Amino acid sequence: MKNKLRNLGVACWHILTEVPGWPDAPRQLRVRRLLPVVIPVVAMLLLLCWSQIWTGPRIQTVRTAYQPLLELEREVTDLQLAGSDAKAAEAASLAAEAGRMLVPEPKEIAPVLTEFTRAALSRGWEATFQALPVPAHAGDTPMSFVTVRGKLVPAPGNAQAFASLLVVLAQFSPPNRSVDLTRLAIRADEQGRQTAEVFLRVGCRLPE
Repeated sequence: MKNKLRNLGVACWHILTEVPGWPDAPRQLRVRRLLPVVIPVVAMLLLLCWSQIWTGPRIQTVRTAYQPLLELEREVTDLQLAGSDAKAAEAASLAAEAGRMLVPEPKEIAPVLTEFTRAALSRGWEATFQALPVPAHAGDTPMSFVTVRGKLVPAPGNAQAFASLLVVLAQFSPPNRSVDLTRLAIRADEQGRQTAEVFLRVGCRLPE
């Protein structure tokens, strides 16, 4: 095996250093013939070692350091592709419509409650409402929800108390107001007189 490798090396030496027309060329001349081949090969080997030992690890370190930014950039690009001017206009329109449904500020809940009182009376129910204290504002949301407690008693002569109560409760959630019925309790005394206790959640803007 050793002789075969040696013979192969000698054959490669003669092929690479062959001087045309001079089979017995001296070693010095053969070495000069070999240099144009050896120098590029050595240079490529050095560049390969430089890339693997120095450049490659540094590039990988930079990629790892900037990976979060690349992911963020991809997310921004995906959002830009997913969005459109039409969707943005639609979202702005919905936001404006939702804003119009809010009470301008908590102090202006009283007219809304007066309106509910009149609506209940027109259906045969006497209603009283009390707005609970406004909760402490937390965060950057420019709105808050105020809880309103109400008590309803049938007006004299209301023979269809329960049926009319359903109509009254429906009027507590008008389509043009951000008002939700969150709790309802109906009680009846020994004489069969009914009373209803309701809790409403009213959406309000917060003063700037």
